Amino acid sequence: MLHTVQKNREAYLPLLLLADPSEEMVRRYLSEGELFSWLTSEGETVGVLHLTDGETGVVEVRNIAVREQYQGQGHGRALLESILKLLRERGGVDKVVVRTGNSSIGNLAFYQKVGFRIMAIDHDYFIREYANPIIEDGIRCRDQLLLARSL
Repeated sequence: MLHTVQKNREAYLPLLLLADPSEEMVRRYLSEGELFSWLTSEGETVGVLHLTDGETGVVEVRNIAVREQYQGQGHGRALLESILKLLRERGGVDKVVVRTGNSSIGNLAFYQKVGFRIMAIDHDYFIREYANPIIEDGIRCRDQLLLARSL
C-alpha cells in the first residue's frame, strides 16, 4: 500500500541509505519533493521512494529502497509502478528520470524491466561527488547513468 510521508522524513534515513550510501548526499534532497512509503497490510514500512521535480513535465526518482528482508519479492517494482500510475493520474508529467551508478547492475536491470532507457552518462560523477569509493559486485562505481521513460 502506498503512503505519502508528511512528517519526520529523518526516520526514513536508514532505509534511504540502502540505495545511496552517502548520508550527506541524501540529506541534500531529503527535504525536497515527495517521499512515499510502501507498507504491508499491517502497516510495516517495506520500502520508500523519493521524487523531486525537474524541468517542466519531468519528475526524478531520487531514491528507491526496499528493506533487505523484502528485496527480491517484487515490492520495489510494485512501489515504482504505483508511483508511475499516480503520476499519470495526476497529469502534468511527461517523463520520469532516474540516475544510478555504472556498477549497479541489479538496478540497471530493474529499471529497464520497467521501461526505462539509458539516455546519458556523466563520466566520473561518483569520483567527483563521493568522498568514499563505492564498489558493487567487484566493480568501482565511477559513472552516473541517466535513465528515462515516458508516461
